[in-house]
Amino acid sequence: MAREDDLLPKKKPVAAVKGSAAKPSSTSKGPTPQMVRLMRIVRAVGVLLGGFVTLVGMMSVVGFVTDNFWVRLLVALVVVVGLPAFLSDRLLKRTRLGGGVGMVGDVFAIVLLGIALVLISIDFASKPLLVREGDRYARSGSRTMARVVYFLGGVSPVFPEEKSAAPAGSGSAAGPGSAAPDAGNGNK
Repeated sequence: MAREDDLLPKKKPVAAVKGSAAKPSSTSKGPTPQMVRLMRIVRAVGVLLGGFVTLVGMMSVVGFVTDNFWVRLLVALVVVVGLPAFLSDRLLKRTRLGGGVGMVGDVFAIVLLGIALVLISIDFASKPLLVREGDRYARSGSRTMARVVYFLGGVSPVFPEEKSAAPAGSGSAAGPGSAAPDAGNGNK
């Protein structure tokens, strides 16, 4: 039976590492500036999109207990900020990896997008929650936010003002009473 030390990779002597560091190697170079920019953009989009969907989802879950906006917002913010912060703290302490703020941003993006994915993918449970949350926003007068939350819930609302503003007929052909008047082509 092999010992645990036999399974681990052997470390090179310090002199061998210094000699290989003098040679330029493509693996020792970091990412290009364009790639760094792309990674930052993707990280920001992940944090913003995942954070928004997670915030709305957590607010709808807290809505089971209370309809108070501030309570729902504060509890959801604690979850949205606290859970990824806790996980990134544990990850940095246990792995001894560097990365600093970039790694914390990646953890935030992954955790928030993961929670958002789970909330949206369990449609049978999240649809009623999100529709009820959209109803809360519609009652408070925030139509744009209500539309976004309804979209996340998979429904498309028609508000009362939109029903009365819709035209009665929706044909593309003109009716008989809407013919253009005779412009003087000689027929009287």
